[in-house]
Amino acid sequence: MNMVSAVILSYNRCAEVLVTVKRLKERALNFPFSIEIIVVDNGSSDDTSLQVQSFFKDIVLVKKEINAGIAGWNEGFKTASGKYLLVLDDDSCIENGFVGAIDYMENNAEIGILALNIVDQSMKGDPHLKEEEAWKDKANIVGFIGCGAIIRKKLYDTIGGFANWIHVYSHEFEYSIRCLNAGFQIRFYEECNVIHRTSQLNRSFKRTRIYSVRNELAIVYKFFGYNRTKYLFRTLVNNLKFIKREGLTSGIHVLNGAVKFILMRKILTRTPVSNSAQNFYAEHFWSTQPILRSNRKKHESIRQQTLQKNVLNA
Repeated sequence: MNMVSAVILSYNRCAEVLVTVKRLKERALNFPFSIEIIVVDNGSSDDTSLQVQSFFKDIVLVKKEINAGIAGWNEGFKTASGKYLLVLDDDSCIENGFVGAIDYMENNAEIGILALNIVDQSMKGDPHLKEEEAWKDKANIVGFIGCGAIIRKKLYDTIGGFANWIHVYSHEFEYSIRCLNAGFQIRFYEECNVIHRTSQLNRSFKRTRIYSVRNELAIVYKFFGYNRTKYLFRTLVNNLKFIKREGLTSGIHVLNGAVKFILMRKILTRTPVSNSAQNFYAEHFWSTQPILRSNRKKHESIRQQTLQKNVLNA
């Protein structure tokens, strides 16, 4: 049994995934434990599978005929033999601190997901990324960034993989509320850096804004057991606040996402989580917090909004 299985999801970014695998293999030479590398070709129309097979014959390649969205990672999770699942995008890779992160997981069995410190190359100089506004190191949090996180295989065996109904965007938060409901914790580990190169291929502001709003509303609708209408309203209004920074077009996309949520409700089976899981999610996720926050609360949520924005751009 390997200690770690790195599962990399790739869609039409052949050059990026080759870089990621190469760098990961170089980093793994210094790991004191075994690691298997799994690349899931998520229905790419380029030559991703051919190139991966050609350059890296010692890794596991999973080929999907159809793009399954974020659920494509599940095919890699099923194949993985490791005690821990390292979740990476095709344009992200471990930079340092990974051995310490695994040691931390080994010594804290209550952690189901460890969110790693994403260093987004496109965000250099962003005034929102101030140290005092960041997630606190080792703190219990809601969410993680999908291009760099460690999932305990035991958690996957307990709650399954990413939700196939989401397809794209905000899947980390859907997975997090299920993690909390299963009795596991999510923590932020600042000392392990993941470089996110943020490839501009297959990215659309319109799509990310629409589907992130749709999915945030759907998470509340599906999992919240009480005061559901209040939290749906908060989620919608807090997303509309992006108009101030992004312009009226953002508001149109948010409303479009709300309409798509209304249309998709019929396919969602309501599965309310425990009160403790709902309360923790509502308190710590930025869009379910009170609309009129105090300055302190607003300050504390800036980093969460910035991290969510990174997810939207991923």
